[in-house]
Amino acid sequence: MLIKHLIFAASFCVVHAYFTLPGKCPADVQLQQEFRLADFFGKWYQAYHYSSDEQQQNNCSVLELQTKPSGIYLNQSRIDRGLFHRYSIAKLEIPSNLEDAAKLNVKFFFENAPRRLRIRRYPFSVLATNYQYYATVYTCQYSPLTDKHFIYIWILSRNPILNDVSKELATKPLSQLGIDATKIKKDDLTRCTPKYYEDSQTEPMTFRYPVPV
Repeated sequence: MLIKHLIFAASFCVVHAYFTLPGKCPADVQLQQEFRLADFFGKWYQAYHYSSDEQQQNNCSVLELQTKPSGIYLNQSRIDRGLFHRYSIAKLEIPSNLEDAAKLNVKFFFENAPRRLRIRRYPFSVLATNYQYYATVYTCQYSPLTDKHFIYIWILSRNPILNDVSKELATKPLSQLGIDATKIKKDDLTRCTPKYYEDSQTEPMTFRYPVPV
Protein backbone atom coordinates (compact mmCIF):
# COMPACT_ATOMS: atom_id res chain seq x y z
CA MET A 1 0.00 0.00 0.00
CA LEU A 2 2.85 2.36 0.85
CA ILE A 3 4.39 1.81 -2.59
CA LYS A 4 1.08 2.70 -4.27
CA HIS A 5 0.86 5.91 -2.26
CA LEU A 6 4.43 6.81 -3.19
CA ILE A 7 3.79 6.18 -6.89
CA PHE A 8 0.62 8.29 -6.78
CA ALA A 9 2.44 11.10 -4.95
CA ALA A 10 5.25 11.08 -7.51
CA SER A 11 2.76 11.08 -10.40
CA PHE A 12 0.82 13.94 -8.81
CA CYS A 13 4.00 16.01 -8.57
CA VAL A 14 4.76 15.39 -12.27
CA VAL A 15 1.23 16.34 -13.34
CA HIS A 16 1.27 19.38 -11.05
CA ALA A 17 4.53 20.55 -12.67
CA TYR A 18 3.12 20.25 -16.20
CA PHE A 19 -0.37 21.66 -15.61
CA THR A 20 0.08 25.18 -14.27
CA LEU A 21 -2.78 27.28 -15.67
CA PRO A 22 -5.89 27.31 -13.46
CA GLY A 23 -9.19 25.77 -14.53
CA LYS A 24 -10.19 24.15 -17.80
CA CYS A 25 -8.98 24.93 -21.30
CA PRO A 26 -10.26 28.19 -22.84
CA ALA A 27 -13.74 27.87 -24.33
CA ASP A 28 -15.09 29.25 -27.61
CA VAL A 29 -11.67 29.83 -29.12
CA GLN A 30 -11.88 31.39 -32.59
CA LEU A 31 -9.98 29.26 -35.09
CA GLN A 32 -8.95 29.86 -38.68
CA GLN A 33 -12.09 30.28 -40.76
CA GLU A 34 -12.54 28.20 -43.92
CA PHE A 35 -9.38 26.27 -43.13
CA ARG A 36 -7.95 24.41 -46.15
CA LEU A 37 -5.93 21.39 -45.11
CA ALA A 38 -4.59 20.84 -48.63
CA ASP A 39 -2.87 24.24 -48.53
CA PHE A 40 -1.44 23.48 -45.10
CA PHE A 41 0.58 20.52 -46.37
CA GLY A 42 4.34 20.66 -46.56
CA LYS A 43 7.10 21.71 -44.21
CA TRP A 44 6.72 24.23 -41.40
CA TYR A 45 9.53 25.55 -39.20
CA GLN A 46 8.83 26.45 -35.59
CA ALA A 47 10.06 30.05 -35.38
CA TYR A 48 8.64 30.79 -31.93
CA HIS A 49 6.85 28.75 -29.30
CA TYR A 50 5.10 29.01 -25.96
CA SER A 51 4.90 26.30 -23.31
CA SER A 52 2.81 27.14 -20.25
CA ASP A 53 4.98 24.96 -17.99
CA GLU A 54 8.04 26.90 -19.18
CA GLN A 55 9.86 23.74 -20.22
CA GLN A 56 11.79 24.62 -23.36
CA GLN A 57 12.27 21.13 -24.79
CA ASN A 58 11.17 21.51 -28.40
CA ASN A 59 13.88 23.65 -29.98
CA CYS A 60 14.51 23.67 -33.76
CA SER A 61 11.24 21.87 -34.37
CA VAL A 62 10.01 21.09 -37.87
CA LEU A 63 6.45 19.99 -38.62
CA GLU A 64 5.45 18.29 -41.83
CA LEU A 65 2.18 16.76 -42.99
CA GLN A 66 2.69 13.56 -44.94
CA THR A 67 0.28 11.33 -46.85
CA LYS A 68 0.50 7.57 -46.44
CA PRO A 69 -1.81 4.75 -47.61
CA SER A 70 -3.29 4.59 -44.10
CA GLY A 71 -4.00 8.32 -43.81
CA ILE A 72 -2.44 11.73 -43.18
CA TYR A 73 0.33 11.97 -40.61
CA LEU A 74 2.08 14.76 -38.73
CA ASN A 75 5.83 14.30 -38.43
CA GLN A 76 7.25 16.57 -35.73
CA SER A 77 11.02 16.69 -35.19
CA ARG A 78 13.19 18.54 -32.70
CA ILE A 79 16.83 18.94 -31.69
CA ASP A 80 17.47 18.00 -28.05
CA ARG A 81 20.25 19.92 -26.31
CA GLY A 82 21.70 20.83 -29.68
CA LEU A 83 22.85 17.23 -30.15
CA PHE A 84 20.05 14.74 -30.80
CA HIS A 85 17.63 14.78 -33.72
CA ARG A 86 14.39 13.17 -32.53
CA TYR A 87 10.98 12.87 -34.08
CA SER A 88 7.38 11.90 -33.28
CA ILE A 89 4.72 10.78 -35.75
CA ALA A 90 0.98 11.07 -35.18
CA LYS A 91 -2.00 10.29 -37.35
CA LEU A 92 -4.08 13.33 -38.16
CA GLU A 93 -7.79 13.05 -37.37
CA ILE A 94 -9.82 15.32 -39.62
CA PRO A 95 -13.25 16.59 -38.52
CA SER A 96 -16.17 15.65 -40.75
CA ASN A 97 -17.84 19.04 -40.27
CA LEU A 98 -16.35 21.70 -42.57
CA GLU A 99 -17.11 24.38 -40.00
CA ASP A 100 -14.64 22.64 -37.65
CA ALA A 101 -11.98 22.10 -40.33
CA ALA A 102 -9.28 23.84 -38.27
CA LYS A 103 -10.10 21.76 -35.17
CA LEU A 104 -7.79 18.84 -35.82
CA ASN A 105 -6.63 16.05 -33.53
CA VAL A 106 -3.45 14.01 -33.55
CA LYS A 107 -3.30 10.37 -32.45
CA PHE A 108 -0.04 8.85 -31.25
CA PHE A 109 0.57 5.12 -30.90
CA PHE A 110 3.31 3.93 -28.53
CA GLU A 111 3.82 0.21 -28.93
CA ASN A 112 5.95 -0.27 -25.82
CA ALA A 113 3.77 1.76 -23.47
CA PRO A 114 1.31 0.19 -20.98
CA ARG A 115 -1.90 -0.88 -22.73
CA ARG A 116 -4.04 2.04 -21.53
CA LEU A 117 -1.39 4.52 -22.66
CA ARG A 118 -0.54 3.14 -26.08
CA ILE A 119 -2.99 5.38 -27.91
CA ARG A 120 -3.07 9.06 -26.95
CA ARG A 121 -5.11 11.78 -28.63
CA TYR A 122 -4.46 15.48 -28.40
CA PRO A 123 -6.08 18.56 -29.97
CA PHE A 124 -4.11 20.30 -32.70
CA SER A 125 -6.02 23.46 -33.61
CA VAL A 126 -5.08 26.06 -36.20
CA LEU A 127 -5.68 29.56 -34.84
CA ALA A 128 -4.48 31.45 -37.91
CA THR A 129 -2.56 30.96 -41.14
CA ASN A 130 -2.09 32.46 -44.57
CA TYR A 131 -0.58 29.12 -45.74
CA GLN A 132 2.39 30.77 -47.50
CA TYR A 133 4.26 32.47 -44.67
CA TYR A 134 2.92 31.81 -41.17
CA ALA A 135 0.66 29.62 -39.07
CA THR A 136 -0.36 29.63 -35.42
CA VAL A 137 -1.31 26.29 -33.91
CA TYR A 138 -2.12 25.41 -30.32
CA THR A 139 -2.95 22.46 -28.13
CA CYS A 140 -4.51 22.41 -24.68
CA GLN A 141 -4.86 19.56 -22.21
CA TYR A 142 -6.84 19.68 -18.96
CA SER A 143 -6.00 17.70 -15.82
CA PRO A 144 -9.03 16.90 -13.63
CA LEU A 145 -6.59 15.76 -10.97
CA THR A 146 -5.28 19.29 -10.39
CA ASP A 147 -8.06 21.31 -12.07
CA LYS A 148 -5.42 23.00 -14.22
CA HIS A 149 -4.52 23.00 -17.91
CA PHE A 150 -1.47 23.06 -20.14
CA ILE A 151 -1.05 25.03 -23.38
CA TYR A 152 1.56 24.74 -26.10
CA ILE A 153 1.65 27.15 -29.05
CA TRP A 154 3.56 26.79 -32.29
CA ILE A 155 4.35 29.94 -34.27
CA LEU A 156 5.26 28.39 -37.61
CA SER A 157 6.99 29.71 -40.69
CA ARG A 158 7.54 28.32 -44.16
CA ASN A 159 11.16 29.48 -43.75
CA PRO A 160 13.49 29.06 -40.75
CA ILE A 161 13.16 32.80 -40.01
CA LEU A 162 9.77 34.50 -39.72
CA ASN A 163 9.49 38.10 -40.90
CA ASP A 164 8.19 40.75 -38.49
CA VAL A 165 4.89 41.35 -40.31
CA SER A 166 4.03 37.66 -40.28
CA LYS A 167 5.03 37.38 -36.63
CA GLU A 168 2.65 40.20 -35.71
CA LEU A 169 -0.21 38.52 -37.56
CA ALA A 170 0.64 35.12 -36.09
CA THR A 171 0.60 36.36 -32.50
CA LYS A 172 -2.68 38.28 -32.72
CA PRO A 173 -4.89 35.28 -31.77
CA LEU A 174 -2.95 34.63 -28.55
CA SER A 175 -4.89 37.18 -26.53
CA GLN A 176 -8.07 35.09 -26.69
CA LEU A 177 -6.12 32.33 -24.89
CA GLY A 178 -4.98 34.75 -22.21
CA ILE A 179 -1.39 34.50 -23.47
CA ASP A 180 0.89 37.53 -23.50
CA ALA A 181 2.56 37.59 -26.91
CA THR A 182 5.78 38.86 -25.34
CA LYS A 183 6.10 35.54 -23.50
CA ILE A 184 6.71 33.47 -26.63
CA LYS A 185 10.24 32.09 -27.05
CA LYS A 186 12.30 32.34 -30.20
CA ASP A 187 13.90 29.10 -31.34
CA ASP A 188 17.68 29.04 -30.93
CA LEU A 189 18.87 28.49 -34.50
CA THR A 190 22.49 28.15 -33.36
CA ARG A 191 21.61 24.76 -31.87
CA CYS A 192 19.88 23.23 -34.88
CA THR A 193 22.71 21.05 -36.23
CA PRO A 194 22.49 17.63 -34.53
CA LYS A 195 25.32 15.15 -34.14
CA TYR A 196 23.12 12.11 -33.58
CA TYR A 197 19.92 10.89 -35.23
CA GLU A 198 17.36 8.65 -33.50
CA ASP A 199 16.21 5.62 -35.50
CA SER A 200 12.82 5.32 -33.76
CA GLN A 201 10.24 7.88 -32.74
CA THR A 202 10.15 9.29 -29.24
CA GLU A 203 7.66 11.06 -26.99
CA PRO A 204 6.71 14.52 -28.28
CA MET A 205 7.54 17.40 -25.95
CA THR A 206 4.58 19.53 -27.02
CA PHE A 207 1.74 17.57 -25.39
CA ARG A 208 1.07 16.59 -21.78
CA TYR A 209 -0.85 13.51 -20.75
CA PRO A 210 -3.52 14.68 -18.25
CA VAL A 211 -3.50 11.77 -15.78
CA PRO A 212 -0.76 10.15 -13.68
CA VAL A 213 1.19 7.57 -15.66
